[in-house]
Amino acid sequence: MDSRLTAAVAVGVGVAVATLGAIRYLSAGAPPFDPFATGLFVVGTGVLLVVAGGLAFANALDHLALRAATAVGAVTLLLAAFSPGSLRFGGVFWLALVAFALVGAGSYRTIQASR
Repeated sequence: MDSRLTAAVAVGVGVAVATLGAIRYLSAGAPPFDPFATGLFVVGTGVLLVVAGGLAFANALDHLALRAATAVGAVTLLLAAFSPGSLRFGGVFWLALVAFALVGAGSYRTIQASR
C-alpha cells in the first residue's frame, strides 16, 4: 500500500470518527455526563488520527503504528455508527477511553517517526 494512501485513510477515518462522535455524543439535549465524556474520547480519537495521518501524509510515512491506530479508529467508527451505546461508560466500561488510548499511542509513535 502506498504510504500516502495509508495516511489519507487515517485522515478520512479520523474525520469520520470525530464528526460522528460530535453528532452522536456531544449534541445538545444529551444527558450531561456519560454521552458527553464518551463524546470527548471519541472526538479526541478522531482528532489524533487526523493529526497523525496528516503528518504521515506530509512526510510520505507508512508507519505500522499508524496502521494499527487506523484499525482501532475504524472499529470505533463502526461502534459509534451502529452501536453508539457500546462506547458509553455504562455500556462496555471505558471502551471509548481504551480506543482513545490505543489511537493516542499509535499517533504518538507516528508523530515521533515523522520528526
